[in-house]
Amino acid sequence: MYAGQEFNIESGGFTFRVKIVADTDMGAPWKEHDGHGEVSEWTGRDKRPGEIVLCTDRRSRRYYDWQVSMKIARRDGWGLCDEDKTALIKSLAAPGIVGRGTHQGIGRPGRDPAKPLTQGEITAEAVRRDFAYLRGWCNDDWQWVGVVVELLDEDGEVIDDVNDSLWGIESGADDYLRETAQGMAEGLATGLHEKARERMYWNARDMVTV
Repeated sequence: MYAGQEFNIESGGFTFRVKIVADTDMGAPWKEHDGHGEVSEWTGRDKRPGEIVLCTDRRSRRYYDWQVSMKIARRDGWGLCDEDKTALIKSLAAPGIVGRGTHQGIGRPGRDPAKPLTQGEITAEAVRRDFAYLRGWCNDDWQWVGVVVELLDEDGEVIDDVNDSLWGIESGADDYLRETAQGMAEGLATGLHEKARERMYWNARDMVTV
């Protein structure tokens, strides 16, 4: 999903407007959360051994330190889910191209898909995925967003005092965003029903006392 997207959902007999809003309070993912590789500040220097360019802005660059990130990944036990392991085995099993210049084009046989992945292969792929994830944020391929859920009246207008929100979510997490919105709508609907029952209870008591 993307910031600015809106849609309606139903829950408990009520209609809610869901808005996906850019979360401008969130910063770089490697600063917001642990579990990422080493990223430099903006700099005009040349890259050092073990570094690769993460993003550029005119003459400034951010570097991702692959060597340090590999050490972090080994220390912290970075891994892959079963689906990612299967994809890695398939990728490594495909024949590749090696060589440069006049020797480019020499075939590299694919890795035996029946051979279990080594820990080194898993760690290297986890670091590669981390780099791609961070570069995606730098390139605006994804952004931090918030989910805002608001109650609508019968005319489709927002009722200001009935709403909920959650922030700091990846824009590409479509299923999670929808599940989060649905859960908040259900919570709001439950609260509305409870308030209605409470009003009926006290109204009934007032009638009895009169």
